[in-house]
Amino acid sequence: MKFTIEKQKFINILKIPSSIIDSGGINPILMGILLECKNNHLTIVSSNNNLSIKSSTQDLKIEKEGKVLIHGKLLYNVINKLKETSITLEVVDNSIMRISTPSFSSDLILLDNFGYPSINFEYQDWTKCPINGDYLRKVVKKLLNTTNISNDRTTPLNGILFDSTRLDGFVESIGTDGHHLSYLKQEYQGEKFKIIISVDILRTIEELLSNKKEILFYLKNKQLIIDINNILFNCRLLEGEYPSAIKALETQLQFHFLVNKQEIFNAIERGLVLASADKKPSVLFNINPDILKLSCRSIEYGSSYEEVVIKNFKSGSVSVSFNVKYLQNLIKNIDNNEILFQFTDGNKHFFVKDPNDVNYTSLILPIRMI
Repeated sequence: MKFTIEKQKFINILKIPSSIIDSGGINPILMGILLECKNNHLTIVSSNNNLSIKSSTQDLKIEKEGKVLIHGKLLYNVINKLKETSITLEVVDNSIMRISTPSFSSDLILLDNFGYPSINFEYQDWTKCPINGDYLRKVVKKLLNTTNISNDRTTPLNGILFDSTRLDGFVESIGTDGHHLSYLKQEYQGEKFKIIISVDILRTIEELLSNKKEILFYLKNKQLIIDINNILFNCRLLEGEYPSAIKALETQLQFHFLVNKQEIFNAIERGLVLASADKKPSVLFNINPDILKLSCRSIEYGSSYEEVVIKNFKSGSVSVSFNVKYLQNLIKNIDNNEILFQFTDGNKHFFVKDPNDVNYTSLILPIRMI
C-alpha cells in the first residue's frame, strides 16, 4: 500500500473512527484501525464492542492498493502533529507503515489484521427511517444529561428510547436515570420503529449533526446503521425494556408557578457552594404565593437561604427537597427566560417545563424528607 493525501483531509476522515477506540480494551485487535486503498478510495474502519464506523474519501493519490491494520490513536496523534500539508503513507517490508513528509519520517509497526471482525455496512434492503436533524440535535442537547452515568453500558438506562409506535405521526424520545427524566417529541412520517440507542453512540455522532436537515436511520433485525455525511455507524442497540414513563408524563397536575430561569439557577449555584460538600447535595423548596424560599445545608460547612419571586402559584405553603445536580440538569435544558413548575403535591414528581415548548417536558422526583 502507498498513497499520498492532504493532512487535513486525512484528519477529517480519521478523527471520528479513532475517537471510539478503547485503548484499555480487552481485545487488543480493536485498538487498531483498518486502512484499505481500493478502486481509488481510501476506506477507514474502526470498532469497539458497541459501535463500528466506516469513513472514506477519493481525495488522494493511490500508487499501490492494499489493506493494513494500524494502531488507531497512535496514527491519529502522529498525523495531527505534522506541520506539512501533504503526507505519504507507505507499507515497508509488510510490517511497517512509513509516514513521511519532506522534513519528517516515522515508522509505525503494523498490527496483524487476522481476526479483525467483518462488519456489515450494507443497508440497501434495510428499513429506512428519516429523522429530522433539528430533532436529533435537541435529543442530544436535552436528554443525554438525564440518563444513567454508570459504567455498565448494557442497561437500557444508559440509552435514549426512540419510539414512533405509540403516537401516530410522531416520534418520541425519553432519557431517564430513574430519578429525573426528559421527554421530547417531533412530527414524524416514516416506518414505525422502537429502539434504545446508547448515550455513547449519540455523543460520538453529535459533532456531525450540525446543519443536517435529515439523518438516515436504517434498521434490520434489531441492528441500526446511521448515515451522516457518508460516514456510516453500525450501532449495537441496547436490549431490555425501557422504564414506562408515559403514565407519569400524562399525570393531571393541580398546581403550578413560573420563575425566572436565571434567578433560580443563580440562587441554586450560590447554595451549592455549601451543599456541594455533601455526597448528595440537596435544595429545599418552600413554595408560597409570590415567593419561593430556597435553603441549602451542609453538615460540614453550614447553610444558606434565599428568596426568589414567583408567579401564578395559588395554594398554601408546600415544602419539597430535590437533588441539586438533577435539578440543575433540567433547568439548563430550558431555552426560555421563564421556567414552569407543575405538580400535584410535594410528595410526587415535579414537572420542569418550557412554557412555550409543548414538545419538550422534564420531571424530577423529590427527595423524601425524614
